[in-house]
Amino acid sequence: MKRIRTFGAAAAALGLAAALTACSGGGLLDAPKDDSAEGAGESYTVGVSYPTSNSPFWAAYMDFVEEGAEQLGVELNTVAANGDEQKQLADVQNLISQGVDGLIITPTSTAVASQLLQTAADADVEVVVTDRYPDFEPGTEGKPPYTAFIGPNDELAGENIARALIDAGSDKILALGGVPGSSVTEGRKAGLEKAIENGGTLVQYQAGDGEAQENGLSAFESLLQAHPSGTANGVWCYNDNLCQGAIKAAQNADRADEYRFGGMDLTPEAITAIEKGDYYVSFGGHWLQGGFGLVMLYDKLGGKDPKTPIVKLDLLEVNADNVAEFKEQYIDNPPEYDFTELSQITNPDATGSFEITLR
Repeated sequence: MKRIRTFGAAAAALGLAAALTACSGGGLLDAPKDDSAEGAGESYTVGVSYPTSNSPFWAAYMDFVEEGAEQLGVELNTVAANGDEQKQLADVQNLISQGVDGLIITPTSTAVASQLLQTAADADVEVVVTDRYPDFEPGTEGKPPYTAFIGPNDELAGENIARALIDAGSDKILALGGVPGSSVTEGRKAGLEKAIENGGTLVQYQAGDGEAQENGLSAFESLLQAHPSGTANGVWCYNDNLCQGAIKAAQNADRADEYRFGGMDLTPEAITAIEKGDYYVSFGGHWLQGGFGLVMLYDKLGGKDPKTPIVKLDLLEVNADNVAEFKEQYIDNPPEYDFTELSQITNPDATGSFEITLR
């Protein structure tokens, strides 16, 4: 009987932000099953190239990938790019030379995505892309092939962050964006702009030169100097890290009460800040995409094409109204997941449909 356990420590710390509902019959574990992944499919080695190891979000992402690999009998070879495009290209080449059967890749930027995919295609290695859309669908003529994409619906997330702030009365917004050039940054920015078109004012959008708290701290210090009290009342952030830095800058300037802050990723610090009343809202749960992507790749290696080759996940909203419920369901009593229920190889009734929900 296969062993099915709850998430690792990093995922639990991040908040276990979502429950997976798969139309195939759940994915959440109801009872042990006698069948095993090893008996249902071959064993594969999968390389995982992801942006950085210095992030609670990406640590949780890898926790979930590792949980899926254990259940499906997959061996992993993982490497972090540390935000360096050339390192990521070299990493992927090394993974291929080591004989991996397939790859899960999160490009450090949209610009490098095509090169990464072409490198894999030249070696006839299947790839699932996560988080950062390469800007073309699988099978696009004249573009390198890949198996599937799964990641957050970034435009909707960016819109929802802004809409939550505006609906709460924070309609004059200062925005801290991500590093230009990635589909994630541009998608979330497009969502922000869409929300503003339907109400509210974008006082200033500040493009990022990094995604860490210190980047948010320094960027918002500059915005505070440029925009005196009364000119803005909401802060939209590309991610939680930037917003936590912005909150510290506002607190240091004794101006935190002027703003509501909103972002995404559902990091541990963000959840704590919501509980304290310092942070208005965060959206997340999309670290699950890594494990879902592994299922899609596992199926492809076993001869089953993904039923939906492009999956854009709608995210969970956590604020003061539901943070206690969120913690009770996913931190204090974390659910268990059965990856074999999600795979077409081990479950012929699997539909390939993934959702992130708060029960």
